[in-house]
Amino acid sequence: MTNWLEPLIENAAKQKDVRALWLDGFSPIFIYGTGTFAQDVHRVLLDNGLPVYGFIDHMTREYPFLYGMPIYTPEKAAEVTGVTMQAVIVLGIHNYQADVSKIINRLASAGFKKILNSVDIYDSFGRELGVRYWLTSRDYYFSLQAVLEEMHVFWADDVSKSLFRAVMEFRLTGDTTKLPTPDLVNPYHPIDLPSWKMPLRFVDCGAFDGDTLADLIKNKIEIQSVAAFEPDLTNYAKLSRFISSHKKELPEANLFPCGVYSSTRQLSFETGQGMASNISSKGTTVIQCVALDDAIPTLFPNLIKMDIEGAEYDALLGARQIIKTHTPGLAVSLYHRPEHLWQLPMLVESIAPGKYKFYMRSHAMNDFELVLYAIPVEQEK
Repeated sequence: MTNWLEPLIENAAKQKDVRALWLDGFSPIFIYGTGTFAQDVHRVLLDNGLPVYGFIDHMTREYPFLYGMPIYTPEKAAEVTGVTMQAVIVLGIHNYQADVSKIINRLASAGFKKILNSVDIYDSFGRELGVRYWLTSRDYYFSLQAVLEEMHVFWADDVSKSLFRAVMEFRLTGDTTKLPTPDLVNPYHPIDLPSWKMPLRFVDCGAFDGDTLADLIKNKIEIQSVAAFEPDLTNYAKLSRFISSHKKELPEANLFPCGVYSSTRQLSFETGQGMASNISSKGTTVIQCVALDDAIPTLFPNLIKMDIEGAEYDALLGARQIIKTHTPGLAVSLYHRPEHLWQLPMLVESIAPGKYKFYMRSHAMNDFELVLYAIPVEQEK
């Protein structure tokens, strides 16, 4: 084993034990945030008999209460409670926009000393809180050292290797300062990687409202043809309008109101979640899903993008023949499941051995919008 991972695992195990002291049942607990994650944390803490004193948020509110509990600003919480030294702040935020470092600095400036992150929460209550993108208990990784070491050398450049190490350190500590600054400007076409083959014959899986197509057009990337898949009907209507208004830039466009999966079948779908709509057993809508091998057998794409809320592994299985035969470039989200970080690149390699080089780039804060770029070896010559 190389030296980079073992110390991380050892330190993470120690941090887990130390951070668990907040479960003493006496320390007053405040939850930072008021969104869905914060509300679920509130429910779980109360279910476990822990003393939640209220919520903390950065905004001053006209009606500062949630579930009958007060919502304080950090400064007001410190002023009103007078328990900053004993209080535990639980960061109930889990999204791609929050600047966690700034939040922690403001809480610390207000006098709070014990500030726990989402990884700390999942160590104790991950099962109750359920699957949320990459987030899981840190001990999930303790038995995976051999796989993670193998994955570290899998990446084709030093930037990807460094990012992989940073992601693992973040997931083992919850410390956002371990993550590098993301590239917010060039999703799906990083300027430091070889360009995709032009013009694009593009398959957009999880096309949303046309946001990726809009970005490609903005960057003057020529698109010969596009097959766009979007199962959420609200998003699909927006996508259709976008395509109709860009006929010059998108001369050949085929739209599919379908999900993408390992086979052609119908599945339950949770709709109305905007860009987060997803295939889910909890979904109240049934959608048609297709395997790309079945849906576009004669398109011969040179770029496939997948951002499909956790269905990426199955969708890649459904594109085995296309990948094996035509070796298109691949841009696939890695952050919807913890295991996707290594499973997706290894799956592509198993489908088309030796035909790709693998890169990883980050395009949002807090380990979101992490993307696998599989670039055909022939394209790099």
